[in-house]
Amino acid sequence: MQNWVVYGVIAAVCFGVTNILFKVAQQKGNLSPYYLSFLIALGAVFVSGLFLAFNPDFQFELKSNSLALAAGVVWAVGMILVAVAIAQKADISRLSPIFNANTLVTVLLGIVFLKELPDVSQMFRVVAGAVLIVVGAVLVSV
Repeated sequence: MQNWVVYGVIAAVCFGVTNILFKVAQQKGNLSPYYLSFLIALGAVFVSGLFLAFNPDFQFELKSNSLALAAGVVWAVGMILVAVAIAQKADISRLSPIFNANTLVTVLLGIVFLKELPDVSQMFRVVAGAVLIVVGAVLVSV
């Protein structure tokens, strides 16, 4: 098994736990979704800072750093919207499959903009997986 697969599985567990912590934090008190998102971002900055401190491979390139910052801004908007949905008493078990349809968005944008076309042997699995994601999101949202 390749390392990136292991990293992906660990990331999936981390993201799943994050959603539960989001919901429990909201239930434990009157926590503004915007303050909740700020605290999540602060935690991300803390952990990223630790990784950067122990692996100081920093190079400034305007184009790549600007795109990374833009990715952070887009991610923050998404996290705030999830926090607002949770504050409005969304069931995390129904909300999570909907916003995790981001996998479909990523696959489509990767194919269109990055030209990451799966080879013929993988095409069926990619299309079937994408269809199952959409079906799952629709089923939990109705």
